[in-house]
Amino acid sequence: ISSLYVCLKVTLLFLVPTLLVFLGKSPKVDRYDLSSVKEIWCGAAPLSKEVQYQVTNRLKIRNVRQGYGLTETTLSVTFISGGRNKYGSCGTIAPGMTAKVVDLETGAPLGPKCCGELCFKGPLLMKGYLGDLQATSATMDDDGFLRTGDVGYYDQEGYFYIVERVKELIKYRSFQVPPAELEAILLTHPSVQDAAVIGIPDEISGELPMAFIVKQPGATINSEMVTRFVAEHVSPQKRLHGGVEFIDAIPKTASGKILRRELRQRYSRSNKAKL
Repeated sequence: ISSLYVCLKVTLLFLVPTLLVFLGKSPKVDRYDLSSVKEIWCGAAPLSKEVQYQVTNRLKIRNVRQGYGLTETTLSVTFISGGRNKYGSCGTIAPGMTAKVVDLETGAPLGPKCCGELCFKGPLLMKGYLGDLQATSATMDDDGFLRTGDVGYYDQEGYFYIVERVKELIKYRSFQVPPAELEAILLTHPSVQDAAVIGIPDEISGELPMAFIVKQPGATINSEMVTRFVAEHVSPQKRLHGGVEFIDAIPKTASGKILRRELRQRYSRSNKAKL
C-alpha cells in the first residue's frame, strides 16, 4: 500500500491518529518518497499538537487538519477551514450550529480556556434514539443541546480543543487528570514509539496515573527514565504515580482509539498474580 501511495503521488490523506503517530515517529517512513503529500485530514480521535508538529515537520506540509463530530451529530460540527493553521485544534463551529462548554459538576456555562463538557445544538443533530426516550432525554439537555461526553474547551478565537472523554478522566485525589495529555507528552520522547495511560485503583488517592509504553526498536529506556521525563513536564498530580509497564503494542480500535478497558484488564490480571 505504501508503494502504491508513492506510485500514484497521492496529495491528500485521510488518516486516524494511530497512523499519524506512525508517520511522525517510525523510521520506516524514511524509506518512501512522500513529497507529493500536501495535506492530511485526521479524525476519529483527538490528535495532539505534539504529533501534528512531528508530522508536519517530517513531511514538510503546512498542517494536519482536524474535525470533530459524533454519530449523533451526523457530520462534523467543528472543523479547520482551508488555509488556517491551529495546532491541536479541531476547528471552529460549523455554520448553523451553536456550542457551549459546561462545568462537569454544576452544568454552568464556561468561558474561553475553561475545560468542561462540550455541548452542541443545531440542524445537524439527531432527533433522538429510536424507541429509547430515556437515553434521548439523558443525552439532550432542556435547551436542546447534545451532551457529547467529551471534555474540551475553546480559545478566544473560537477554536475548539478536545481533551478527553468524561468517563476516561483519572480522578487523582481532588484533581482530574486527562490521559491524553500525558500520552501526548510521552510521544515526544525519542525512545517511545507509542503510549497509553490509564487510572489504576488506589485506596488513598482514588486513582493513580499509569503508563503503558511501546519502545522504539533498539531503545534502552526504563521505567525510571519515563517517570522522570513526565515529571519534568507536568504538575505533581499528573505524574505517573501508578508506574510504568512496557508492552509490545497498545490495543486500539480500527479507528485508532485506545482500548483502555483492555489495559485495565491487563493491570488487574497482573495485580492479582502478584497477590
